[in-house]
Amino acid sequence: MGLLDGKVALVTGAAGSIGAETALALAEQGARVVLTDLREPELQAVTDGLKGQGHDVACKAGDITAEDDIRAVVAFAVETFGGVDILDNNAGATGYSSRDLDIPDMPVELWDQVQSINARGPMLFCKYVIPSMLVRGGGSIINISSGQSLSGDVSNFAYAASKAAVNSLTRHMATGYSPRGIRVNAIAAGLIIQPGMEQRLPAHIQDIFLSHCLVPRLGVPRDIANMVVFLASDLSSYVTGQILSVDGGFTAHLPSVADMRPIIDGMKKAPGQWS
Repeated sequence: MGLLDGKVALVTGAAGSIGAETALALAEQGARVVLTDLREPELQAVTDGLKGQGHDVACKAGDITAEDDIRAVVAFAVETFGGVDILDNNAGATGYSSRDLDIPDMPVELWDQVQSINARGPMLFCKYVIPSMLVRGGGSIINISSGQSLSGDVSNFAYAASKAAVNSLTRHMATGYSPRGIRVNAIAAGLIIQPGMEQRLPAHIQDIFLSHCLVPRLGVPRDIANMVVFLASDLSSYVTGQILSVDGGFTAHLPSVADMRPIIDGMKKAPGQWS
């Protein structure tokens, strides 16, 4: 018996490493899963791989910035599996960090594109999924946010603002729909190591993030997938309207901790001596 037997899940951004791992984790717990992504060949490959493992899955490509595509993906899920019980709004704008550096130099088209993918897209998926969930007596919506929406930084202005919008949308939808059986939560993801990450985030930058993690490693896609499963299942039936950090403790401590740790460790060896 799986935690999600009899449930239907819809995973966006499913061709990426986090989306693919999440689709697998949901399927392993008994859910039938519809995968969607803009990249059709990669999406089909992930879907075929899950089918090869014996999972009941299907896919339909779509552009998260196109409302007609989103409407069609949700209709496909309803037609294929009878409805949607779980929505994992995983798709996000990646690869813009090198241009998302400052406000005076912000290209307006970049700002609009990031908001369209990260904020407008999840809203539209909710728009078309919620009616199906209400018919089926409820459901769970999980929005993938980011730790960058919780604190300030020196770059990624458009990205952070778009994820902050997701956080607010999460709380508002939870307030409006939890009394009707639909729980809504968000995951504020920390740095998740994915294939090709070295090209965008070299090792010495990863080490900076690692020094601030309380769990002594960086995240992997399964860390996010496991939290999605929890939030999708009845194990979290009393959890809604929450922004839950999955970041190894990155945002749980004072900013000085990484620099102070070796100093305090030295004082423990020689009490009273600042080193």
